[in-house]
Amino acid sequence: IQAAAVLAVVRLIAFSMFRFAGDPVNQIVGPDTPASERAEIRKSLGLDDPVLMQFARYAGDVVRGRLGISYQFRQPVSQLLAERMPATLELAFCATVFALVVGVLMGVYCALRRDSWLAGLFQAVS
Repeated sequence: IQAAAVLAVVRLIAFSMFRFAGDPVNQIVGPDTPASERAEIRKSLGLDDPVLMQFARYAGDVVRGRLGISYQFRQPVSQLLAERMPATLELAFCATVFALVVGVLMGVYCALRRDSWLAGLFQAVS
């Protein structure tokens, strides 16, 4: 139950950040685009609906795995995530291996030399 509440709060924060970032139509079209065309784009994206309806649609789409189209890159968000996933996993793996190696070495040093100042520093840092 707590996990669902945390996910709901994270969803709300993500949605709110999107709303505070400004009008996404400005990212799609240039500043000289007529107001009628802007209104049409806003309507096609569902940005003219009430905020609660937009949030409900957003939350439902996220649950279904439909992440939509990136306003900045004009590509499906799932495709953008898939393109960047290998580099993300590689970085996470390298960071995990590094943390394990350094952590084990620091732990062994602290166990062997309990009263040294370096062991105290390692314990304080960790």
